[in-house]
Parts: sequence; C-alpha cells; structure tokens
Amino acid sequence: MRFIVPLLAISLLALLMFKPMPGIGQPDNRQNVEQAVLSEMFSVHNHVPQDEDSIARRDFMRAKLMYTQKIFAGLTIGDFEQIHEAVLEVKAITGGSQWVAIDNPEYKRLTEEFQSAAARLAEAAETENIDATALRYYNLATSCIDCHKHIRAAGYEW
Repeated sequence: MRFIVPLLAISLLALLMFKPMPGIGQPDNRQNVEQAVLSEMFSVHNHVPQDEDSIARRDFMRAKLMYTQKIFAGLTIGDFEQIHEAVLEVKAITGGSQWVAIDNPEYKRLTEEFQSAAARLAEAAETENIDATALRYYNLATSCIDCHKHIRAAGYEW
C-alpha cells in the first residue's frame, strides 16, 4: 500500500504533463503552456488563497512543482542536463526561508528528508544512470507526498 499512493501520484503527474494543450511546441508560448499546466493541476484544489502569505506559498509550491515536472520530463527523454538543472533549481528554492512554512518538528524532519532526497537525485543525475536517477526521483516525489499528507492531517491551511 505504501507504494501504491506514490505510484498513482506520479502516474497522475505524467498524464497531466502529456495532456494535449494549445501552444505545445511553440517556443515563444512556453510560459503560457507552463501556466496552463499548473492551472490545470491546481484546478482540482478548491482552496483559493486570499492573503499575501497564502498566495506567495501557492506560487512557491507551483514553482517547485514545475521544476519537479521538468525532472520527470528529463527522465522520460534521458536528458540528464535538464534533470540536473531542474534539481539545482529545486534545491535553490527549497533552501531559503520561504520554504520553512510551519514551525513543527515533523515538518522540519520532512523538509530535511526532501532536501536530502534532492541532493541524492542531483548526485544520481551526474552519473547519468537512468535507473538510479529514476529511483531518486521516486524518493523525491514520495517525500513531497509524505509532507503534504502531514500538512493535511495536521489541519494546516495552504
């Protein structure tokens, strides 16, 4: 059961990534396509942030999601440079103070787990071993899911 939920989440991300959308393949429309993908993915979430902190947190999480999607796309086409660059972006944005959203020991542990998973993913991408890199991506995705489960269970509002 522990592996079914993460696999379903990864499968959902893959389906959403490859859903036909207007503008795909047009370099000058790339930002619009990325925004459309993010809007589609977050449209299932009924919470509409109202305050500045919630809006900033939402935008931050969307950026993190965009980079993790680029990692997944890099895995599917075997582009280790894209994977490595996207992992570096994930590590950069999650290393700042905006990342620490909740003062809670379990959240802190999950944050450290995520950052460790990102570091291991970067190391695996450098070896250009697709199997090791895919496994490290799975670990990264699982750490995201675990953290979001904790946030929901603890009743925090995003």
